[in-house]
Amino acid sequence: MKNHLLIFGYGYTARTIARILNKGEWDISATSRSKTSDKYCTILRYNELEIKEVLKNATHILISIPPNDKGDVVFQKFGKLITNCKNIKWIGYFSSTAVYGNHNGGWVDETTDTSPSSRRGENRKLAENQWLELKKVSSIPVNIFRLSGIYGPNRNALSQIKAGRAVSINKKHQVFSRVHVSDISQTVEAAMNMRLQSEVFNVTDDYPCSSIEVNNYAASILKTNSPKVIDFAEADLSKMAKEFYNDNRRVSNKKIKEKLSIILKFPTYREGIDRLFQFDSHDNSNIENAED
Repeated sequence: MKNHLLIFGYGYTARTIARILNKGEWDISATSRSKTSDKYCTILRYNELEIKEVLKNATHILISIPPNDKGDVVFQKFGKLITNCKNIKWIGYFSSTAVYGNHNGGWVDETTDTSPSSRRGENRKLAENQWLELKKVSSIPVNIFRLSGIYGPNRNALSQIKAGRAVSINKKHQVFSRVHVSDISQTVEAAMNMRLQSEVFNVTDDYPCSSIEVNNYAASILKTNSPKVIDFAEADLSKMAKEFYNDNRRVSNKKIKEKLSIILKFPTYREGIDRLFQFDSHDNSNIENAED
């Protein structure tokens, strides 16, 4: 019998995961409010009755929907039902490294206390805790994936510069961790196949650095001028963007390497941008090749 993955929220990263899974071993269903069809999976409208029917056959669940002030929306609506499903072997939840809050550029790992400094981070922490509490009443393993800033085809510094939307914000000593979407996908696939007990994983590359460094490198690849640098204090940023810059930390990926045997395809932004540059990141026909 094939495994059946049910994805809640068929967004950018979830689509990449659906693409890489072996179609001989997996059936895939995914909820989406925008897509009506997809060559990699069966699209479901966010209809409670339809989802309950699919849950009867699902063996794996991946949640890729942002939480609200009450935590995870899937847990709120389907948590009790999922707990009672005898066929469920694994649950994965996409969280964010925002749960760590600000560490003034210091390193964090999965043992670091979570102290989010934004409502967004607080909601993520609440959602994580809801799913991790399942181990008290269920034997279903839950893996939490704390994702750093995601980039890949159509979502990267090259695309921003080409579109004329790139701006470099200067904040002294500020660094960000990031990860290529393909490395998220291989990490999730490894965790699904290993059937670990409930675990939390940081999913990030090897090299935290400033966004200015990334933008300058992308501009050099494109042989164009670097984006304008604006001081943080003078930048016209949204509330969410300001919160983003209030957190300064370096995120360790040691655990996914040791526990999941992950060898990153793109250990730094340089390898990622170099690979993306080989393809036109605005040409959807090249997305699969750009991710491989």
